[in-house]
Amino acid sequence: MSTRLPTRRGLLAGAVALLLAATPIESVTAQAGEPPAPLSRAEVSVDFGSHEGRLPRPERLNNFGNVTAWPDQRAGDAKFLNKQGLHGDIYRIWLSSPNAADSLDVFNMCDLKTRRCDLSKLDRYLTEASTVSDSVLINLNPTDFVEGRRPMNDLEPMLELIMRSVKVKYPRVKYVEAFNEPDWQFYGQQRKQGVPADKTTLQPGDLYRFYKPYYEAVNKINKDLRRADRIELGGPALMWMDPKWLKPFLDDFAADQDRHKRLDFLSYHAYLAWDDTYQTPTMYNTDLRVVASQRKTLRGWLKERRISGHIPSYVTETGIYPGPAYDDTDPRKDYIRQAAGMATYNYYFANQRDTYMFNWCVRHRVEERKDQLVTRTPNGPVEDTFTPYGNTMLMQSRMKDTRVSATSDALEGDNGVYALASKDWTGASVMVWNWQHVGERGYRATIDMSRMPSELRNRPVRQLIYRIDQNTSNYFADPAEAGLQLVDKKIVRPGRTHTATVDLTPNAIYLIVLERA
Repeated sequence: MSTRLPTRRGLLAGAVALLLAATPIESVTAQAGEPPAPLSRAEVSVDFGSHEGRLPRPERLNNFGNVTAWPDQRAGDAKFLNKQGLHGDIYRIWLSSPNAADSLDVFNMCDLKTRRCDLSKLDRYLTEASTVSDSVLINLNPTDFVEGRRPMNDLEPMLELIMRSVKVKYPRVKYVEAFNEPDWQFYGQQRKQGVPADKTTLQPGDLYRFYKPYYEAVNKINKDLRRADRIELGGPALMWMDPKWLKPFLDDFAADQDRHKRLDFLSYHAYLAWDDTYQTPTMYNTDLRVVASQRKTLRGWLKERRISGHIPSYVTETGIYPGPAYDDTDPRKDYIRQAAGMATYNYYFANQRDTYMFNWCVRHRVEERKDQLVTRTPNGPVEDTFTPYGNTMLMQSRMKDTRVSATSDALEGDNGVYALASKDWTGASVMVWNWQHVGERGYRATIDMSRMPSELRNRPVRQLIYRIDQNTSNYFADPAEAGLQLVDKKIVRPGRTHTATVDLTPNAIYLIVLERA
């Protein structure tokens, strides 16, 4: 996203006094000259005898920035991510980014007359994405066709040429996403500048006619591929799940009489929503619960149109800071907020079937709060070093495979203590965090674990506790200890139950791992 938005600094200041009224246990670390903020009590209950299916793995769904985003670091980044256990299931990349030069747009690298594409300028980008992930999703945005600079009749053959050429050379390309925020690029941005609704480049009901050539091209290519290698197609990668845009798109898909039409996934982004005139954004970070029922809403829209309710949702960009938005001009606090905010997004999306949240992104071209690897320092990008957000993804990768029930009694609105827990034959894991955004409430959380896995009962068990907070696992507090910090390691002997206690300062995150010693 490139939207310029107001800051959110001090958003919850008016509620802080109320939040701090609870009985203190001990103090959260305060700034010099400030009174310490009290810790409130929280109870987390984990039932390891329950079974809630496979644990969603959002850390395996990720984005590289566009081809211009720190290209000299990308090969090393791919190697580091693989080594850290963060090899992807799907990585999303951009072959026609509006933020890159025309010469780096794949639509300008292919010639319909010669039926050839010169992909040399994208070779490293595609190769590195194929190295770090089992599958690659390419975003193809038909800007010139929407804006009338190229004839519509050329769109389908051009897409076929591009996708076939890419697929032959880079077989891990499995997914194609049509458009990128067309509701903003061709409509909202102009509305924000005062252009009347009927004078914008694109209207909500116009989108599907540009999508149809995509599936026609994909179907031609897939005829020549083995079933396991075939391309899946989706879109329209809306800026947000806006019914004004998505409903007409679904109407047109439902009305399309082509029996070979395809919509393998629906994609949109999760940062904010706009009013009808695109003058006032509503930031999701004011209450992340806004995404908690999106799949239910979408499933209703699909059902109304007799479209399969099993078409998955790909939330291909997610974040608490859209565009260059921020809470503090000093980004150090925002880095930890981003980490806890993304963990919270994951929690809400993980509770919705057929919904897949993509992380955004390894290194952003210009916006530092979104970086998973440390990029903005006086000496430039740092190699092999996670931000707090990157360390959160590393935590997620160390959780076990089967999700179990985990509940917290300390949620007020979207703020407070969250928990995810999982198990498998290797052991058990619990991740807890205190999403406060700009709030200041801290908690002492008691984690009560019941029906412990039999392989961990009445025998020596290694308990590992990792922490991310303002001062721990945070390059911007201590570069020497930027990696995910193991803050406690000991042998315990659980019975049917086990208990652990952690102190959660605002936006702090803990991971507890239990494995046989």
